[in-house]
Amino acid sequence: MAAESKPPLLRGISDWLLFSLSDKLKFSIKVSLAMALAYLIPMSQGWTQPQTAAITVMLIAVAGPVSESISKGLRRVIGTVIGAIIGMLLIGFFPQDREWYLLFLSIFVTFFLYLARAYKGDMTVFMLTSVTMMMVFKNGEIDDVFIYGIDRTFMTIFGIAIFTFIGIFIWPVKSKDDTLNISEKLLSIQSDLYQHRDDTEEKCKDLYRKLQEQEKLLETSVIDSGADELSLSIEQRNSILHNAKHINELLMVLSYNDEARFANKYTKYIKNFDMANEEISELFSALQHSIKEGKEIDIPSVWKASYNAEAIKELSHLDRAVLAATMIDIEKIHKELRDLAEKFNAIISPYPTHFKLTDVANPSSFNWFDVEDMKGTLISFIIFWVTTIFWIIVNPPAGFLIVTLATALSVLTTFSPLKPSLLIIIFSFSFLFATVMYILVLPNIYYGWELGLFIFVYSFIGFYFINPKISIFFLLGMAVLGLNNPMYYNFNLFLLILFVFYLFLFVLLLFYYIPFSTKPEYLFLTMKKRFFTLSSKLLQRGYNINRHKGTFIGEVNSKYSYIHLMNTVKKMQLWASKIDTSYFDTIDQKQLLSFTKECETLAYLSQMMYRRDIQVIDNPLIKAFIAENNGEPLADLLTQYADGKAVRDIDPLWRDEKQIIETIEKKLKYFLSSMKPDQYSEKEIIEFYENISLRRNVWLSLFSCQKMMEELDFKVLQRSRF
Repeated sequence: MAAESKPPLLRGISDWLLFSLSDKLKFSIKVSLAMALAYLIPMSQGWTQPQTAAITVMLIAVAGPVSESISKGLRRVIGTVIGAIIGMLLIGFFPQDREWYLLFLSIFVTFFLYLARAYKGDMTVFMLTSVTMMMVFKNGEIDDVFIYGIDRTFMTIFGIAIFTFIGIFIWPVKSKDDTLNISEKLLSIQSDLYQHRDDTEEKCKDLYRKLQEQEKLLETSVIDSGADELSLSIEQRNSILHNAKHINELLMVLSYNDEARFANKYTKYIKNFDMANEEISELFSALQHSIKEGKEIDIPSVWKASYNAEAIKELSHLDRAVLAATMIDIEKIHKELRDLAEKFNAIISPYPTHFKLTDVANPSSFNWFDVEDMKGTLISFIIFWVTTIFWIIVNPPAGFLIVTLATALSVLTTFSPLKPSLLIIIFSFSFLFATVMYILVLPNIYYGWELGLFIFVYSFIGFYFINPKISIFFLLGMAVLGLNNPMYYNFNLFLLILFVFYLFLFVLLLFYYIPFSTKPEYLFLTMKKRFFTLSSKLLQRGYNINRHKGTFIGEVNSKYSYIHLMNTVKKMQLWASKIDTSYFDTIDQKQLLSFTKECETLAYLSQMMYRRDIQVIDNPLIKAFIAENNGEPLADLLTQYADGKAVRDIDPLWRDEKQIIETIEKKLKYFLSSMKPDQYSEKEIIEFYENISLRRNVWLSLFSCQKMMEELDFKVLQRSRF
């Protein structure tokens, strides 16, 4: 925020301090204030269970310094009310049958925690639903259980309200509609890749990754149709995203095709190539200026390639396919940019923003059936019952709260780089600090403002000096202090509660390693195997549907593979970065990360291949070519890698890039020589050339992966560290 746009008071404070408060400092102050108010207001009004409101603030703050709004607060309240209703209905259904109550409670809790894991947005909505379900349970007692549940629900909602209103009124982080800004950056990268598509392979791959990152940002960009500035609806954003994704795909394919044999030589084969090249460059530039300066874009007319028939005769069949596919891609890029120009002209128009929407489905808000999410949910279910049995047998001072915290916080520790051993260290520091406060500070506090200042400072230390995602484990030290009105001091009880909290942390530590290993090297190898398996299924499905041999099971497998392929690569990159290579003397982490980045390119091209195969399912020319060339060697090769074969164990034919290209060329030459062109339309021939060219690009990406795999000793990652 510019200095002149700040309120006078804040501007004066900033001038006096001679520096601007950082976002981290602002966030820490806001959460610390919310924690203090979550305790002080209930105590001043004589309300019970202020710690419930404080724990709610902690759980929400775990999400980090994000924007707050009334609508987000309402969604959290709705989630809390749903959890309270389910929890109290279960108590009503099973007032005497605690076994049945706990069984159904565990099922509902783990279901909502699964939704928290799978949801791509604010997971605290589902976490609060689960936590409230468990909080309304009064340790198995019968008297006044509904009043107890209502009190707990009220205090949870109160904590949400405190956090929401402080987030809105103190240094608000507005949800700025960033769609157009992200679109501008994406267009800039697209323009850069188009201009440097014949640059070094490393340069192009770096631009690929930037494209994919910006595409993901655009897909999840904030939409605020009520903003004062130019804004879009979700449907309009998705329409622009559809064009941007298509341009990304075309640019990637184009850069693969634009090798030394064609770079700067297109004018020899295409008479009007310079016109297309100039118009595309101008459209990229005009679109960026349109967003920055609101300038209307001059839209050129449709461009069609004009071929030099004599020059093309010199090319081989595969080169002709590549050239034809490249020109088709140039035409498509030209068309997509013209479509975007029309949409941006509508956006900057003084009239209401209307443009023809592309008929595209909205992306799902959930990442359904992810393997690690389902395994993590199973672990949460086990943790619920282990801590419940402990609660029944031992009846610890904290009561059922131990079950609540262990189950809810398992979302943060299962299949996450966040190790419980680290949390135990933070917890130990927190409890040491809490013990000193309990003995030396709390007995000397007499006034409300002193208690408020104490809570504020305690919370500030946690959120400012510790990562927000793990600061809750430091702040839980405050829970053992037993802050209440009136305050009772019992050091024996304090130590018992401290001991119980350690036990729940050790439960999280135990289930970090069982029943599923979470060693980074093991998870990396698991993701690697899954990557090749999903890629194989995706390509095999494309081959099968073109032969009309697709099955329902095959369709389900391919859809699952398509959805989870890129996510698997991201996990592979995460765990590769966490491997401690000092234990393994024959492998280098940089090489591992480079391999995962190449896998990302292969995944992107495989997904593109799958979509194109579906689009040309009825093309008779492609069917005829597939019929003459039985089998899908790409899918078969990927299956062998999924089975754990090393590159050296693969048939040498599939490692010889030159020989593979020559084999494809021979098959094409034989097939095209026997083909009767009059039998096929121009559209069918063009689709055939595109399909061959894209398949070639997938092969090239796989060859790059193979070269890296030859230099990596994956077997060493299977050794025990000890």
